[in-house]
Order: sequence, then structure tokens, then C-alpha cells
Amino acid sequence: MSTAVNDDVRISYEVTGDGRPLVLIHGWLCDRSWWAETGYVDALGRDHRLISVDMRGHGRSDKPRDPGAYRAACFAGDVLAVADAEGLDRFAIWGLSYGGWAAWVTADAAPDRVAAIVATGSWDPRPSPYVEAVTPEDPDLEVLRRGGLAALVERYEDDTFRFAPAIRAVMLEADPEAMIASQAAELASEGVRDIDSLAVPALLIAGELEDPGGEATVIAGRLPHGESLILPGLGHAAACAASTLTIPTARAFLDRWFAQPGG
Repeated sequence: MSTAVNDDVRISYEVTGDGRPLVLIHGWLCDRSWWAETGYVDALGRDHRLISVDMRGHGRSDKPRDPGAYRAACFAGDVLAVADAEGLDRFAIWGLSYGGWAAWVTADAAPDRVAAIVATGSWDPRPSPYVEAVTPEDPDLEVLRRGGLAALVERYEDDTFRFAPAIRAVMLEADPEAMIASQAAELASEGVRDIDSLAVPALLIAGELEDPGGEATVIAGRLPHGESLILPGLGHAAACAASTLTIPTARAFLDRWFAQPGG
């Protein structure tokens, strides 16, 4: 386990594998163990140097309880601080859900350093969806406040998907106040304002059930170097866990863009 520091916030991360650098960013309420528990680390570590990061507020990273500590610039700064600590001039990022948003804003902040991103369950990084979707009465936050972490975890499960015991245990150990603070920050109008000119190649992955309107494909079509992968019959959490379905497409995508000049 290693640590990088960004604005006095310690970011914990782990390095495994060998090859082209790929930063892995988990989703909200989880930690970096998600990647190993769902099979990504074993499969991707054969040809990538994997830098698995605990996002601020999660895992072994510091857990600020001030919403101001969870701005877009903070997340981008965390990723870049980890990259600097590892001596990475250029790297790719794969982010899941909330971690996908962190991947987007990092690419927007440092397009010269991010070779490509893969974003699962996070296909529209523009500010407005966050402003519209996250309010003080947001269902996730209301469930968390009223029923605690166990009720929130149950909200994310259904008859078609259950979290693995190890992942469920991590989610139940999250810091509730940090989780609330990290979501409240999304009330601010932040994100990628000009997706049409974002030059960083992006692969957008979505479960069919979480994106019934096909927005991921539409957004990918607007990007200069965008692609999409839709997973039939899957919802949000299941899509994030579907390593066997997503890695072949993501590996080919990363291979192609790492082979480009500067990649």
C-alpha cells in the first residue's frame, strides 16, 4: 500500500501488475478492493501496471466531512498526485460510476497526461445532470440518513444482482458522514462543460437497464474519439461488476490508444 497527498488529504493506493499504466477508480461507497473481488485485477494485471486508488472519503484514504473537499478539482488533483508519486507522465483511467466521473474530470483537467478513459455507469459528465439529479432529498441520501448503510446497500440490490460478501462488508464499513458530504458536492455546477471538444479518447460502458434511452451511445457519438458498449439485461451495479463482459472491449480500446503517438 502506498500514499499520495493532495492538499493535505492522503490518498491510499496499491500498485500491481506490469505494463502500460492504468489507474482504477472504484464507485461511491466502495473501495479499491472492488477491482480484485470482481476479477478485473487478475485479468488486467497481465498487461497493465494497475494503480488501484481509494477515492477520498473511501477505504484507507482520508475522509473529509466538508462538502467542499469533494469538488471536481479535488478528485482530479488526487489522481494526478498518485500519478506523480508513481512517476507517470501518461496513463489511462478506468472509473466506475462515481469513479467514472472522477475519470472524466481528470481527463478534462489534464488531457496531455490522460491517454484514454473507460467510464462504466458514468456516460454523461456535463454539469447539468448532477445539478438536476442530486438534491438534498436525493433518495440515496434519504435512505442513508433514515436507514443507515445496510438500507442503502439493499437499495442497490434486486432479484438479479447481489454484492459479493467481501464487497458488501466494505460498503457497510463506509463513513456515512463522508458519503453524505461527497454527494452534496455534486449540487455544484461542475463537470466537463464541452464534451464536443474533449480530445481524450473515451469508452462509455452502460448496462441496458440503467440507460434505456441509449444516452451513452449518443454521448459517445459527440466525442471526437468516443465509443460505447451496452451490456444487455444489466443494471448499474451489475454492469460495474461485469469484468468478463467489459474487459475484452476495454483492452482492445486501450491497446489502440496507447499505440497512438504520445500514448
